[in-house]
Amino acid sequence: MTNYQVITKWIVSPDGKVVAEAKSVASAVGSRTEMHQSVSVNQHDGSCSSSSSSSSSSYSSSSSSVARDSE
Repeated sequence: MTNYQVITKWIVSPDGKVVAEAKSVASAVGSRTEMHQSVSVNQHDGSCSSSSSSSSSSYSSSSSSVARDSE
């Protein structure tokens, strides 16, 4: 099973124009908790627009055991 989460944030000027936009996308795959995250930022300034992005991923797995006392 795959779970996704997308977060988008905007910086808006007092006159209602979008000054900057940031988007983060994360996904977890399976029971092994594999995470991929990418972040992109778009800056809007008048007639020109610039963007930058970065991404990272990590993997982790864990196992647990239960100790039982015998009487």
